[in-house]
Amino acid sequence: MGIFRGKRGFKLWIIMLLLLSAACSNQSNDHRDASQEVILDFMVTTENLSDRLKKVIENYEAATGNKVEIQSFPSTEYNNILKTKMMSDDGPDLFVTDDIAMAQFANPRTWFTDLSSEEWVTRLSPGGKQMITWNDGQITGLPITNPGGFGLMYNKDIFEEVGITELPTTWEQFLDICETLKKAGYIPINIQLANGSEFGTTHLMHQLFANVELTRQDKIQAFYEGLNTNQIKLADVSEYQQALEQMVELKEKGYTNDDFMSTSFDMTQERFGSGKVAMHPCGDFVLPPMLANYPDLRVGFLPAPFNDTPGAAALYAGVGISVNAKADQKAAALEFISFFASKAQQEQFMSTAPGTNVFADVKAEHNMISQDLQVYIDQGRAFMLLAGKMEPWPEMEARKAMQEMMLGSKTPLQFLKEMDQKASIIAKGKKLEGW
Repeated sequence: MGIFRGKRGFKLWIIMLLLLSAACSNQSNDHRDASQEVILDFMVTTENLSDRLKKVIENYEAATGNKVEIQSFPSTEYNNILKTKMMSDDGPDLFVTDDIAMAQFANPRTWFTDLSSEEWVTRLSPGGKQMITWNDGQITGLPITNPGGFGLMYNKDIFEEVGITELPTTWEQFLDICETLKKAGYIPINIQLANGSEFGTTHLMHQLFANVELTRQDKIQAFYEGLNTNQIKLADVSEYQQALEQMVELKEKGYTNDDFMSTSFDMTQERFGSGKVAMHPCGDFVLPPMLANYPDLRVGFLPAPFNDTPGAAALYAGVGISVNAKADQKAAALEFISFFASKAQQEQFMSTAPGTNVFADVKAEHNMISQDLQVYIDQGRAFMLLAGKMEPWPEMEARKAMQEMMLGSKTPLQFLKEMDQKASIIAKGKKLEGW
């Protein structure tokens, strides 16, 4: 006897087929949903995995249903691990680099996805766009730490106490201010060279070097092309030699701390915070730890003048997040960047860490340094630092040689000639054009 005999049996057979079909369909849909679950791999330094960045990730996951799997490593290990993963085509979908602008020189450019055609790029402010754009016009990331600029942080209370009511606009005026501060019992400028903190002095060097942008103006692109292709030597750039001579002059006139070779970052924080020194070359990254201990400080920011001009600030882009050009989940990675770039997310991101933002439409509260820096940016007196423009610039070697120059065992010209030699080694190792 057949199981489905007659009309009744046939109807039962049809119903069972429909139920089986629906069940198969549901299983198929369940399988599809599971297979379409997007997990983004994000590699970041432990030091830069901030609470505000975690909040962006949390918001993205809630808005999209996607997941972000964080792989964090100490900065001392991060670069080697990232390089190994990238070279084995096992790199993360999203990754960070120390500085967006300098990343074009520190890492293979093939790692990065060009983001310059993304919709959010149209919202960048002129200054913000300048900070994060590579020499070839590519934009490859967004800052996860606040971008900023190098110049001199100064104690407003000390300036007012000694009668300094106007900021200097020439180098001679600046020297006069330093003399006034010295006679009043203050160390005019604190510099530090101890325990690897020599960057505290190269901050001033980079700020003074930025003045080449003002002296060469419409010829500046050709100038940087010359530096990058070995047509122009650092030792032949009069502005760079003048900048270094100004630094040496400050030391020789007794306007810097005598113990700069043993002065550390922590010592600088204590001296500036307690009112022993009036100025210090830096960016606004020094503010959070200092204000935590000295919350009543009133701080201002100015570029050291250059010859007869008010001077220019040197910009840095900050740690950036980028999309791997070979990302497994590239569409979702680009979606994450766009989400992070949105006005709402940027304003929330900036709410807990005031400072400079790269977007024109984002309402971000400034800190005491960034509010003054913004004035120089708006005036066209702030430019990307040399390390973000010259590919073979030997930054680490410059920090070491700076010690010798400030101790007097090297002249500014000798310093620049050594940088030329070190740059040549880097350029030849990279097989750069012209070297």
